[in-house]
Amino acid sequence: MLNGTFLHKEKGILTNEVSKRYDKSRYKFFLDAPFEISNRCCNVMKKNPAHNYQKETNRRPILATLATESALRTEKWLRQGCNGFSAKDPTSSPLSFWTEQDILRYIKENNIEICSVYGEVVPDYDKTEELDGQIDISDLGLINDNRKYKLTGCSRTGCMFCLFGIHLEKSPNRLERMKITHPKQYDYIMRPIEQGGLNYKAIIDWINANSDLNIKY
Repeated sequence: MLNGTFLHKEKGILTNEVSKRYDKSRYKFFLDAPFEISNRCCNVMKKNPAHNYQKETNRRPILATLATESALRTEKWLRQGCNGFSAKDPTSSPLSFWTEQDILRYIKENNIEICSVYGEVVPDYDKTEELDGQIDISDLGLINDNRKYKLTGCSRTGCMFCLFGIHLEKSPNRLERMKITHPKQYDYIMRPIEQGGLNYKAIIDWINANSDLNIKY
């Protein structure tokens, strides 16, 4: 690395990878948005009530977060392990060292019932390594270490009204799925505020008209 610029190992050329990674000019148009934007709703609706409950009951949460989900969670797991009992905010995260594939495999092999919004756990042939002409023993009910799995429904769930990152999703995105699975909620968020809704349609139309994000709904 030289002054934030990296030498490409194969092509032998210099590329400013750091600048590209943190270049957010694509989203500059949001500065002129006729509506407010914030991520603080997560604090109000989820984090604060959970912290208040902990203080009132002296109970501590068991979380299903994975170390592989972010650099911050990886660092936290390396520092305190699965049980942060000595941390300022004690928690237990027994799945920290699991991967998404570990979880999907466990669900599939033990026939565990999951919430309907996730669909079913099925083989992901696009990611499964070739078996070199061998018999796929997983079809016989035996373990195949090469087999990868995926969900037919949502792979992640959170606040169903959240729009953060929706432009990165392939169609059908979370809104298109909500239109089918939860039509009442979909109608509520799309209706104008004066009609008792959240005005999402007008917001998304403004975003699409002022950018190349092309959010579908």
